[in-house]
Amino acid sequence: MTNSKMAALAKRMRGMDICMLTTVSSYGRLASRPMSNNGEVDYDGTSYFFTWADSRRAKDIAENKHVQLNFKADQGFLFVAVQGEARILHDRRVMEPHWHKELEQWFKDGLDTAGLIMLRVDAKRLRWWGEDDGELEW
Repeated sequence: MTNSKMAALAKRMRGMDICMLTTVSSYGRLASRPMSNNGEVDYDGTSYFFTWADSRRAKDIAENKHVQLNFKADQGFLFVAVQGEARILHDRRVMEPHWHKELEQWFKDGLDTAGLIMLRVDAKRLRWWGEDDGELEW
């Protein structure tokens, strides 16, 4: 990975909150849904998402860790595709640094919400299109 490329891409991705998370379903089909990336993050190749332990996305990831994230800039022209591997995390100490008060609109009891988990997606390949196109692999 080229650190300068990653830093430049991270700067351009800042503020990209919503992405499409694609998992492989138990039937071998692709399943996509919008997820919040928690807004103003400095992207470093790892994304975190809060969800429910009994959700379809969590079940898919438990069976197949390969996922894709697709981001689009709200302004300007930038599309980012992230191929990665997802893990399901249950440890509150790991979740806490990624928690934002705004998430309580979905998880009323905050980090104490029953059934709350966090997904961690580690990028293995990044591809982007915009003012300049590029690719990074780990």
